[in-house]
Amino acid sequence: MNVPRLVFLDYDLTLMNTFMDFFEAINEARRFYGLKPFSFNEFMNYFIDDVLDVKAPPQNDPMGFWKYFRRVYSTRHGYPMEGSHYLLYMLRLWGTRNIIVTGRETPSKTIWWELRRHGLEWGIDSIFTMYDIELIGGIEESLFDKSWLLEYILDKYGVDPGNAIMIGDYKLDAKSALKVGVVFIGLSNIPKRTRDLYINGACQVVSSLYEIPLVIHEIFYEKKCHMV
Repeated sequence: MNVPRLVFLDYDLTLMNTFMDFFEAINEARRFYGLKPFSFNEFMNYFIDDVLDVKAPPQNDPMGFWKYFRRVYSTRHGYPMEGSHYLLYMLRLWGTRNIIVTGRETPSKTIWWELRRHGLEWGIDSIFTMYDIELIGGIEESLFDKSWLLEYILDKYGVDPGNAIMIGDYKLDAKSALKVGVVFIGLSNIPKRTRDLYINGACQVVSSLYEIPLVIHEIFYEKKCHMV
């Protein structure tokens, strides 16, 4: 098969540019834990260096911090990532099943509402969030690990991992995809985060969603993978 049957899409900072919402959710969680909010420059530097996981939460309860963060993360300022309409249009032409799998802990209807608000709902077939894991009796082996959810979705739709891909911006998504045998395409224009994506199993990393259809063609038709 020269195109995937199923495409997993991360949501924040992949399909939607929610960078300012990410910043606000981090600071809302820091205020909740009695910590001083980051300035935007501090946040940006930690994001570029990929050290928010150690810089943002309190030392005594990092897991609680990130769970609170993903519950309050919502789209107030976000908008579709450049190339998102084009990517979804191409995937629809190919007849793939397109499924959002997000690290937010919110009902999927919230994400559907956001997609409709921004005119992207036509390109998506299903949405699964970390909120859904508990509802369907799943397991989150470590914080933000999506591997159980990916396996559940593959089984639900009868798709072999070799006939699926995942697109995302963060190393934990790459790890989750690799764990279940799904090819991962990373999205980043920041050198440190690009390296982290490759180190954690990305087949290829692109700087724009416009590049992804060609990369999918290379992976599924030409059998090319640029893993390092």
